[in-house]
Amino acid sequence: MKNLASHDSNTPVAIVGAGPYGLSIAAHLRSAGMEFRIFGTPMRRWRCQMPKGMFLKSEWPASNLSDPARRHTITQHCLTSGLSYHEKREPIPLELFTQYALTFQRDLVPDLEEVMVERIEKEGTNGGFAVSLANGEAFRASKVVIATGFEHTAYVPPELASLPAELLSHSSAHYDLSRFRGKDVTVIGGGSSALETAALLAEQGADVQLLARTPSIPWDSSPIDRSGSEFRIVPRPKSYLGAGFQLWLYSNAPSLFRLLPQSIRFERATNVQGPRGAWWLKERVIGRFPILQGHSVSKAEASGRGALLHVRRADGKLIEVTADHVIAATGYRFVLDRLPFLGANLKPLLRTEGCSPVLSTHFESSVPGLYFTGLASAKTFGPLMRFVAGTDFAARRLSSHLAVGLKNTGSER
Repeated sequence: MKNLASHDSNTPVAIVGAGPYGLSIAAHLRSAGMEFRIFGTPMRRWRCQMPKGMFLKSEWPASNLSDPARRHTITQHCLTSGLSYHEKREPIPLELFTQYALTFQRDLVPDLEEVMVERIEKEGTNGGFAVSLANGEAFRASKVVIATGFEHTAYVPPELASLPAELLSHSSAHYDLSRFRGKDVTVIGGGSSALETAALLAEQGADVQLLARTPSIPWDSSPIDRSGSEFRIVPRPKSYLGAGFQLWLYSNAPSLFRLLPQSIRFERATNVQGPRGAWWLKERVIGRFPILQGHSVSKAEASGRGALLHVRRADGKLIEVTADHVIAATGYRFVLDRLPFLGANLKPLLRTEGCSPVLSTHFESSVPGLYFTGLASAKTFGPLMRFVAGTDFAARRLSSHLAVGLKNTGSER
């Protein structure tokens, strides 16, 4: 079924972003026979901003994009493609996940338009949006869904910001880490991204050290260890986010998360399943390169041809660390003002809390018809929205709401 929206007519729904959330929402809209257009390079961040050779931290059941029938899973992709796998013994290679997602897009979202959205403006007082594309096209959309994922959200601590670009980069800037072979590289961070970046650098011939603020690095246990016969008086329910009643609630009741006090929502959305090492990384990290734990950067500056970091140890003593290059594997933070395509007449209309949009139970912002998903919605619906596993809740909730709304306005196909 083609999406036959005329370039000269009103488009009922425009989806900005072609990552897991955008593709999942589009799959649901297409299944419902709804007219829409979706823009972006499919899985661009996964294909261009994650290093070759990495693995997903999410386990197999938590790594499915969402389709209405729940048939297009990564496990089914492996079976169809004749690929061998063992869900409890093997993490998911980035290349496999990307292949699966591109197959999902080819089969369920074939009308994806690989062009970037340059500007979205509010159109008059009667609703609707004026959308401008990088190819020069402009059209009107009744509804707009922002599904840009982690684009424009890379976070670099202010202590590092004074370093010039040739000495400092974010971990999301590197697809190929082999360029650092023979270089002295310091990785900042204590999460799985930092640990894996450092491991890949070491394996590709870089002289690497990891600098982490935390006094120790917590490690996830393997699925096999978790599925043992350990006796518990009170069982710990399993979920996409892990084992335990709280994680089960965050995974299965994101609509209830929205009702929590703001301070709790913000803290939980940020810190649940925070920095920790994936189980399959441990043997590639421990003893492979120096790890400076309980160390934090207080100041950074260029010195000679490299970077000089002023670092405070856990005991309060200041030391100096030098490097040819510093990679900040310091995570992601959604800040509404960083979205470059939101027009000047649109941003002032958006209510925010903690730099994120205030959202309704259906992901709708304070601007009627404008929706935000993924990381932008984590402070409303919880930590599940930081992961691929959140696509199912978001796609079902949002698509059903859009279907009802467009039917009521007479815009149903």
